[in-house]
Amino acid sequence: MNAHEVNPWYLKIGWTKNPFILDIRPGLMVGHKDEVGRLVKNIDESQKYVLITGPTGSGKTTLLKYLSNKYSPLYLPKPPRVQDEFVDIFRATILRPGVLERIFRRDRTTVYNLAEEINRKHKGKPLLFLVDEAHETDVHVLEWLRAITDQIAGATLVLAGLPVFKETHLSKLETLKQRITLEIELGTLNKDETIELVRKRIESAGGHNLDPFTYDTINEIYKRTGGFPREVIKLCNHLVHQAIERNSEIIDLSYFKDKEEIDTIIDAKEILSSLTDKQAEIVEIISKSNGVTPGELVERMDISDYKSKVHALRAVNNILKRLESADLVSRQRRGRSYKYDVSVKLKSVLIDA
Repeated sequence: MNAHEVNPWYLKIGWTKNPFILDIRPGLMVGHKDEVGRLVKNIDESQKYVLITGPTGSGKTTLLKYLSNKYSPLYLPKPPRVQDEFVDIFRATILRPGVLERIFRRDRTTVYNLAEEINRKHKGKPLLFLVDEAHETDVHVLEWLRAITDQIAGATLVLAGLPVFKETHLSKLETLKQRITLEIELGTLNKDETIELVRKRIESAGGHNLDPFTYDTINEIYKRTGGFPREVIKLCNHLVHQAIERNSEIIDLSYFKDKEEIDTIIDAKEILSSLTDKQAEIVEIISKSNGVTPGELVERMDISDYKSKVHALRAVNNILKRLESADLVSRQRRGRSYKYDVSVKLKSVLIDA
């Protein structure tokens, strides 16, 4: 079968292709209706700064792609590495000098007069900038982006990144932190939204409703993934390939009997063996609690290696940042404090490990 032929199993159940390829499809986005509404309102009002945070797989990039389809903005899948890259990026996208302009007007655009050149070109028209993976931005570069955006009339900057961005970047940039008018934190889908995600994917490939998944199977998918969109799609893809191997037109709960096979989507031994002793100790404590603050972790840990509780707390916060960046733990606000729990995908493998 060549690359352009459709797998016979897909044809048998009425699909034109596998709908659970891990791709970005903003037209199939579900959930976060209130967040999207507030986001669109802020952009339409030309508010200057918006922040979108959420753990890996929560739908940040899909949401940015949805905005790209709606507004035709400047979308950066990765932030610039140095501030001088702004000139090249804006010259190639926003400024785009014509032939006569290149001939008769020497291009002397620098990072220092970039905003002035954009204002001259666009005369205050709305401009939307979307920056994905904002947590990878150098703090110095981010400050330049803030300074440039401040000076561009009609510009809106939307930053999307992991929750750790607020501690690693915003805590060092009070000038940017104070300017953010809307902060959206993406979480998981509820059960109905998870069902809707699976249904939309199936119908996009020509299928009907949830077929070939049984309703009990969808419930189990929701239970195992916690409603994280990327994990839902990955698990559905895994189950589809299992159905092809079985040549079965129904995906029911029997597919979960071999739980170890399903859970090999995440290699528990590889994840756990990569942790340092302190990281492993913290993960173990978190996994046995129903959410824990950094201070509570210090109380339950062996901190004899540290000079004081203050030093221990500082080290624990740094370790939590690394674990969150690696999507091993997640942080949620509960009342007046933030508490940490192991991530959805790590939680199940820790139970089995």
